[in-house]
Amino acid sequence: MTAKDKQLLRRQAYRLTTLGVTVENERSKLKKLIESGASYDDPRVVQAVERFQAADLEWKTLENEHLQLRQKLGLEI
Repeated sequence: MTAKDKQLLRRQAYRLTTLGVTVENERSKLKKLIESGASYDDPRVVQAVERFQAADLEWKTLENEHLQLRQKLGLEI
């Protein structure tokens, strides 16, 4: 494994961590809206769902790339 590979793995891991926090923050905001009695068709809820889904998709995509790189480099998954 080259230094460049190690650096890429570290960057991906850091980004996964920060994205994970973002996903959980968006999930929490959505949950609070629903618990406050907002209806599912409320524009705030729709927007919160979209933000959550976008962050979640970005996290899942990067996680998949990270796992593929680890596999390619022969690292345990």
